[in-house]
Amino acid sequence: MRIWDIAWKDLKTFLRGKTRVIFSILMPIIMMLMLGFIFPKTGGSYSGNIGIYSQDLIFNAKVEKSLPATATNKMIFYNSKQDLIDALASGKIMVGAVIPKDFSLSIALNRPVTMDVIPSPANPQAGIMMGQVLVGMFGQEGASNVKQNVQSNLINADGTPFNYYDFTVPGLMAMIAIMSVMTGLASAITRERELGTLDGVMVTPISRGSIVIGKVLAQTIRGFVTAMIILAISWLFFGVHFTGISLLWTIFLLLLGTFSFIGVGVMITAAMKEQETAMITMTTITFPMMFFSGVFFPIQQMPHFMQYIAYVFPLTYAADALRNVITLNVGWNFIWVDVVVLVGFALVTSLIATFTFQKLTQD
Repeated sequence: MRIWDIAWKDLKTFLRGKTRVIFSILMPIIMMLMLGFIFPKTGGSYSGNIGIYSQDLIFNAKVEKSLPATATNKMIFYNSKQDLIDALASGKIMVGAVIPKDFSLSIALNRPVTMDVIPSPANPQAGIMMGQVLVGMFGQEGASNVKQNVQSNLINADGTPFNYYDFTVPGLMAMIAIMSVMTGLASAITRERELGTLDGVMVTPISRGSIVIGKVLAQTIRGFVTAMIILAISWLFFGVHFTGISLLWTIFLLLLGTFSFIGVGVMITAAMKEQETAMITMTTITFPMMFFSGVFFPIQQMPHFMQYIAYVFPLTYAADALRNVITLNVGWNFIWVDVVVLVGFALVTSLIATFTFQKLTQD
């Protein structure tokens, strides 16, 4: 009987927190609805443009004009490999193919020939399948043995072998850095408020703003260090490559991504008095964001109405910018929209957090 009394006491304590109860009920509802709609109902076919950069003059003169075009796959030819990469970064094409110099000669002599295929970092599955479609299109040109002789070699933009970790690692870095700030900040401040130690800190000569900023800085550093550990492990063990410039962009984007969520952490911290309530609220917000933001699988594979939801989350833009920087080694011209959205989100949430800050310091 005493066991039930203890259990009932804890349940009554839990039920007293209306916000905690509401988010505890919302969490499974959101997750089930999200998982029920987020995955495409059909698979196996992808539409998009195919980019081609040919180093074979014979191919350019003869094959280019005779390549078949379908209603869903349009061929776009580029004058350089860099133009091809830029098109991948801007989303104009779903996959890029580099035709070697001896392509036409090898086909004429019935020799095996390999063309490099660069999948889009935003949707590598679609790029891989469309690369296979491209090989099939070449197989329909000319002799019947062409299809058997043409093979595809999946590579990254820098020529290294294609690795699916190049898709997942940027999103994971952004997700962990951002979630560390949100969960860590709420946990640190609400825990001290519950224990009463925050009152002791507040009476010190240190300004209240400095106290909050210090806690924010600690969580930002924590999230950033964790993200860099992921990057190091990916480079050492899973073959993810990056240049010096892409590393600098990566550091900048990680700092911007973590800063863009500081306002959200402060707002939730100011609104929630208990650590448990703050953590449940954070989980309800951040857990669906992992799936909506294209961290683990491409947004383009979601139903259209789910894609609109995905672009509401700033994590979507952080992951997209990091993928373009790490995988395609592009800069400002191709990530400025992502940067502007992250900065805008940071400014808006920080402004709102400013009005809720007084509540945090008074309660």
